[in-house]
Amino acid sequence: MIKYRIQAALVFIFLLPSVSRGIVNVTDNLELEGYVKAQNIMRASSPSDTDFIMQRNTGQIEGKYYFLKEGQTLGQFDTGPLEEVTFTFIGRGVYDSIYDIRDAYSDLHGGSLEPSLREAFADFVMPPFTLRLGRQQVVWGETDNFRALDVINPLDLSWHWSRESWEDIRIPLWMARGIYDIGKLGSFEESFFEVIWIPSDFRPNKVETDPRYPWAFFGGGLPAVPNAVVIGDQLFDLNSTVRDRRPGRDLSNSQAGFRYKGIWNDIDFSFNYFYGFSAATGVKIRSDLATLSGDTYNAAIDLVYPRTQVFGVTASYSEERYTQSVLRMESTFTTGVPVSIAAGAPRGVDHDQDQFDTVRQSVVMVGVDRPTWIRELNNLRTFFLSGQIFWRRYLDYSNFYRGISSVLPATIGGDVIPGRFVSTKTDKLDQDEFVLTFSASTSYGAAGLWKPQFVFAYDPRSTGAYNKLSMEYLFSKHLNFQIAQHFYWRASGNDLGPWQLGDIWGRAGDRRNETELSVIFQF
Repeated sequence: MIKYRIQAALVFIFLLPSVSRGIVNVTDNLELEGYVKAQNIMRASSPSDTDFIMQRNTGQIEGKYYFLKEGQTLGQFDTGPLEEVTFTFIGRGVYDSIYDIRDAYSDLHGGSLEPSLREAFADFVMPPFTLRLGRQQVVWGETDNFRALDVINPLDLSWHWSRESWEDIRIPLWMARGIYDIGKLGSFEESFFEVIWIPSDFRPNKVETDPRYPWAFFGGGLPAVPNAVVIGDQLFDLNSTVRDRRPGRDLSNSQAGFRYKGIWNDIDFSFNYFYGFSAATGVKIRSDLATLSGDTYNAAIDLVYPRTQVFGVTASYSEERYTQSVLRMESTFTTGVPVSIAAGAPRGVDHDQDQFDTVRQSVVMVGVDRPTWIRELNNLRTFFLSGQIFWRRYLDYSNFYRGISSVLPATIGGDVIPGRFVSTKTDKLDQDEFVLTFSASTSYGAAGLWKPQFVFAYDPRSTGAYNKLSMEYLFSKHLNFQIAQHFYWRASGNDLGPWQLGDIWGRAGDRRNETELSVIFQF
C-alpha cells in the first residue's frame, strides 16, 4: 500500500504545474529562487534486460539576504568603505524512491534520503576587495567534463558517477576566499588576485563501492565483495580491518591556494597554485600488521590522503581572423598523486612494502570552441562545437604501478572455488594516458525551445568510449523536459583505461547503457 501511495505522489509531482522561473523578492532585502526535479533512469544491461534504477526527486532552494546595500544599512546608516554585505544559502533535499519501489533495493535505505545544506556563505564587498566566508565551491580552470585544475572541491560520484553537472556533484567546503581587484597592471588588463584558505574541512571524493547499489564502482571485475585470499595453494577466509587515516580537523592540516588572473593582448590567462590533500583515496596494504588465525587471514588496510601540490596555468584566446574560434589551454603539475603497486614488487619500487606510493603527474588540455553553420541540419541557428584533447603523464613511472582493483573468483590449481572471491591488482597503468572529447549543440523552433546535444568521449589507448544524446524541451519558461540516452562502448580485449569510460561501464554483465527522463520546474 505504501508503494502505491509513493507512486501516486510521484505522478502528482510530474503533473504539478510549475511556478515562474526567476528571482522572487520576498522583501526588499531577501531574494529566493529554486527548482524541483524528478529524474528517472532505466538501465539496459542487454537488449532483453532493462532495470529501473533511479527515481530521484530533488528540491533545491537558493536565497540571498542583503544586510547592507550601496554602503548603507537599514536604508539610512552610512557604512563607509563597506559597500555591500550579503548572506547566501543553498539547501537541497533528495528523495530517491527507487529504494522503496524496488524490492531489490529495499534494504539500502542509505541512498534514499539526502538532506543537505549545500552552501552557506557571507560576502563582504569593500572595493577593490571582496571576502567570502562559509561553505562554498571554488571553480578554477578551462576544462569541460574532465578535471585538471578544478580540484579544490571533491566530487560526489556515488549516485550517477560524473554524468551530472560539476555544480551539482561538487562537495562544498567551509573556507575563506578573498579577491583583490587590481584592474590594470602594466600591460595586463582586468587582473585580480585570489586567495583561498580551508582551515580544517577536508573531504575525499565520495564513491559507492557496495555492489548492491545501482551506481556502485567495483573496478574491472565482478560485483562481489572479496571474502577470501589465496596464499600459495591454500585458501583462507578474509577478515579486513580498514582504518580511515584522513587528516584531522586542526590548523596544521589546512589547505590553501592562490590565483592570479588577467588579460594580455586578448589572451585571458591565469597562474594557479593549491596546497592541499588528495581527494582520491590511497590504499596501503599493511602486511606488517596482518595475522593468520586458523583458516582466517586478518588483513589491515589504511586509507590515506597524501599532501599534494598543484601548479597550474590556463589560457583562452578568441581568434576571430582565421578560425573564428575560442582556443583554450590548461596545464597542471601535481605532486603527491596516490598510486597502487603490484604485490611482490621489489623494494626499490615499493619501499615500505605496502603496495602504495605517491608520484608526480602532469596534465595538458587543449580545446577549441566554435559556433558553426551547418545549414543542412539547421538553417536558422549555428551549432556550438567544442573539442578537447587531454594528455596525462606519470612523471615517476614504474611497470609495477597498477590502476583500479578488481574482484575475481578464487581459484586453486586452476579450479574455481564457488562463492569465494579475491581482490586482485591486474590493471597496469600506462605512463601516458589520453582522452578525446567532442560535443555539439544547437536549438530548433521559432523560439529555440528544442535543444539537442551530442557528447562523445574516446580513450584511444583502451578504445573505450562514452556517448550521450539528449534533447531538452522548454515547455514554458516554467517547465523543462529533458530526455537523454547514455551509451558506454567497450572494444574487445581487457585493457582498461583510466578515464572510466565505456571500457569500465560497457563490460559484459555490467553494461550501463541508460535512458534518462527528467522533468524540472523552477521558481
